[in-house]
Amino acid sequence: MHKDGYEAAKHRAKYRCPKANRKRGCFCEHPCSPAKYGRTVHIFTDDNPRLFNIPPRDSKAWEKEYDRRTSVERSNKREKEDYKLEDGRHRSTKMWYCRLYGIMMLQHLDAWEMPSVEAFQESLLGLAA
Repeated sequence: MHKDGYEAAKHRAKYRCPKANRKRGCFCEHPCSPAKYGRTVHIFTDDNPRLFNIPPRDSKAWEKEYDRRTSVERSNKREKEDYKLEDGRHRSTKMWYCRLYGIMMLQHLDAWEMPSVEAFQESLLGLAA
């Protein structure tokens, strides 16, 4: 079955016979359905939103979203484990936010201190520019 769109109003994905198209209908040797359009199947995404997600997992939009998610997870790990955000004994949220802002500044300083790709390659390979 080939994906043939998504109906947002009804929360369902539509799949159709792979040998059918919108103009000619079903052109199988033994048609799988008496309908001119060919066999169609609707799958409700509310049943399993992790399996049928928007954007589809094999798209560029999914890759971009996943890359963004992994970078956020790395940042959260750095704040919580490396800088020990949750180890502070603060009674007020103001002090907790002050600690968080300090940690975020340290993260930016770490990012600025990172060498460029060329400098890293030179130090790794011992090449002189």
